[in-house]
Amino acid sequence: MPYPWKSRFVYGTGGDITDWTTSLPARPWARIIRSVGGSRTAAGGVPASHVVRRDYLLAVTLRLTELETVDLAWLIAWGQSSEYFLWYPDADDETESYAVYLEHPVAGEDLEEQRSAEFPSVIEATIVLRRILGAPWPLDYFACEEE
Repeated sequence: MPYPWKSRFVYGTGGDITDWTTSLPARPWARIIRSVGGSRTAAGGVPASHVVRRDYLLAVTLRLTELETVDLAWLIAWGQSSEYFLWYPDADDETESYAVYLEHPVAGEDLEEQRSAEFPSVIEATIVLRRILGAPWPLDYFACEEE
Protein backbone atom coordinates (compact mmCIF):
# COMPACT_ATOMS: atom_id res chain seq x y z
CA MET A 1 0.00 0.00 0.00
CA PRO A 2 1.42 3.43 -0.93
CA TYR A 3 1.92 6.07 1.73
CA PRO A 4 -1.08 8.41 2.06
CA TRP A 5 -0.59 12.18 2.16
CA LYS A 6 2.32 12.51 -0.24
CA SER A 7 1.71 16.03 -1.54
CA ARG A 8 1.43 16.79 -5.23
CA PHE A 9 1.83 20.29 -6.65
CA VAL A 10 0.94 21.41 -10.17
CA TYR A 11 1.89 24.89 -11.35
CA GLY A 12 3.02 26.88 -14.37
CA THR A 13 1.52 28.25 -17.56
CA GLY A 14 1.19 27.14 -21.14
CA GLY A 15 3.63 24.42 -22.09
CA ASP A 16 5.75 24.97 -18.98
CA ILE A 17 3.78 23.02 -16.36
CA THR A 18 5.51 21.50 -13.36
CA ASP A 19 3.92 18.46 -11.73
CA TRP A 20 5.83 17.48 -8.59
CA THR A 21 4.96 14.79 -6.06
CA THR A 22 6.89 14.49 -2.82
CA SER A 23 8.41 11.09 -2.15
CA LEU A 24 7.46 11.13 1.55
CA PRO A 25 4.14 11.86 3.29
CA ALA A 26 3.53 15.22 4.92
CA ARG A 27 3.22 15.50 8.68
CA PRO A 28 -0.27 16.17 10.11
CA TRP A 29 -1.25 19.68 9.12
CA ALA A 30 -2.44 22.49 11.34
CA ARG A 31 -5.28 24.91 10.67
CA ILE A 32 -4.85 28.64 11.21
CA ILE A 33 -7.75 31.10 11.12
CA ARG A 34 -6.64 34.68 10.51
CA SER A 35 -8.98 37.64 10.38
CA VAL A 36 -8.30 41.05 8.89
CA GLY A 37 -10.11 43.91 10.56
CA GLY A 38 -10.17 45.43 13.99
CA SER A 39 -12.02 45.91 17.23
CA ARG A 40 -12.36 48.49 19.95
CA THR A 41 -14.20 48.79 23.20
CA ALA A 42 -16.10 52.00 23.86
CA ALA A 43 -15.71 53.95 27.09
CA GLY A 44 -18.99 52.41 28.25
CA GLY A 45 -17.53 48.91 27.80
CA VAL A 46 -19.44 48.01 24.62
CA PRO A 47 -17.27 46.20 22.08
CA ALA A 48 -17.44 46.94 18.35
CA SER A 49 -15.59 45.19 15.56
CA HIS A 50 -15.37 44.88 11.82
CA VAL A 51 -14.04 41.98 9.81
CA VAL A 52 -12.81 42.70 6.31
CA ARG A 53 -11.72 39.16 5.55
CA ARG A 54 -11.28 35.83 7.26
CA ASP A 55 -8.55 33.51 5.98
CA TYR A 56 -8.55 29.79 6.58
CA LEU A 57 -4.95 28.69 6.33
CA LEU A 58 -3.30 25.31 6.44
CA ALA A 59 0.26 24.82 7.68
CA VAL A 60 1.68 21.81 5.83
CA THR A 61 4.98 20.33 6.98
CA LEU A 62 6.51 18.61 4.00
CA ARG A 63 8.99 15.80 4.50
CA LEU A 64 11.57 15.73 1.72
CA THR A 65 14.77 14.14 0.60
CA GLU A 66 17.65 16.56 0.31
CA LEU A 67 17.41 16.51 -3.49
CA GLU A 68 13.70 17.45 -3.31
CA THR A 69 14.55 20.76 -1.66
CA VAL A 70 15.32 22.02 -5.18
CA ASP A 71 11.74 21.18 -6.23
CA LEU A 72 10.46 22.98 -3.14
CA ALA A 73 12.55 26.04 -4.02
CA TRP A 74 10.93 26.19 -7.48
CA LEU A 75 7.45 25.83 -5.96
CA ILE A 76 8.15 28.65 -3.52
CA ALA A 77 9.50 30.87 -6.31
CA TRP A 78 6.23 30.32 -8.18
CA GLY A 79 4.09 30.93 -5.10
CA GLN A 80 6.00 34.07 -4.13
CA SER A 81 5.05 35.60 -7.48
CA SER A 82 1.43 35.66 -6.19
CA GLU A 83 0.37 32.96 -8.62
CA TYR A 84 -1.93 30.17 -7.51
CA PHE A 85 -1.18 26.49 -7.91
CA LEU A 86 -2.96 23.17 -7.42
CA TRP A 87 -2.27 21.14 -4.30
CA TYR A 88 -3.29 17.52 -4.02
CA PRO A 89 -3.10 16.60 -0.31
CA ASP A 90 -2.83 12.93 -1.29
CA ALA A 91 -1.05 12.44 -4.60
CA ASP A 92 -2.77 9.07 -5.04
CA ASP A 93 -6.24 10.67 -4.91
CA GLU A 94 -6.86 12.50 -8.20
CA THR A 95 -10.36 13.56 -7.09
CA GLU A 96 -9.29 15.97 -4.34
CA SER A 97 -7.25 19.04 -5.22
CA TYR A 98 -7.30 22.66 -4.14
CA ALA A 99 -6.35 25.85 -5.92
CA VAL A 100 -4.18 27.65 -3.37
CA TYR A 101 -1.98 30.66 -2.74
CA LEU A 102 1.27 30.47 -0.82
CA GLU A 103 0.86 32.41 2.45
CA HIS A 104 4.25 31.49 3.90
CA PRO A 105 6.94 32.07 2.96
CA VAL A 106 5.93 35.12 0.94
CA ALA A 107 8.57 37.26 -0.75
CA GLY A 108 10.93 38.64 1.86
CA GLU A 109 10.35 35.78 4.33
CA ASP A 110 12.74 32.93 4.99
CA LEU A 111 11.83 29.28 4.69
CA GLU A 112 13.49 27.39 7.49
CA GLU A 113 14.28 23.77 6.75
CA GLN A 114 15.10 21.33 9.54
CA ARG A 115 16.40 17.81 9.70
CA SER A 116 13.90 15.29 11.01
CA ALA A 117 14.62 14.16 14.56
CA GLU A 118 13.65 10.57 13.67
CA PHE A 119 15.37 10.36 10.28
CA PRO A 120 18.38 12.69 9.85
CA SER A 121 18.39 12.19 6.08
CA VAL A 122 14.89 13.71 5.84
CA ILE A 123 14.38 17.47 5.55
CA GLU A 124 11.21 19.06 6.95
CA ALA A 125 9.85 22.41 5.80
CA THR A 126 6.54 24.03 6.66
CA ILE A 127 4.61 26.02 4.09
CA VAL A 128 1.27 27.74 4.68
CA LEU A 129 -1.49 27.53 2.07
CA ARG A 130 -4.71 29.50 1.56
CA ARG A 131 -7.53 28.32 -0.69
CA ILE A 132 -8.39 30.83 -3.39
CA LEU A 133 -12.08 30.26 -2.60
CA GLY A 134 -11.50 31.52 0.95
CA ALA A 135 -13.38 28.58 2.47
CA PRO A 136 -12.38 26.40 5.44
CA TRP A 137 -10.39 23.25 4.76
CA PRO A 138 -12.52 20.06 4.61
CA LEU A 139 -9.60 17.74 5.35
CA ASP A 140 -9.09 15.03 7.95
CA TYR A 141 -5.50 13.82 8.09
CA PHE A 142 -6.32 10.74 10.14
CA ALA A 143 -9.44 9.67 8.20
CA CYS A 144 -7.51 7.02 6.27
CA GLU A 145 -6.67 5.20 9.52
CA GLU A 146 -10.37 4.60 10.19
CA GLU A 147 -10.91 2.62 6.98
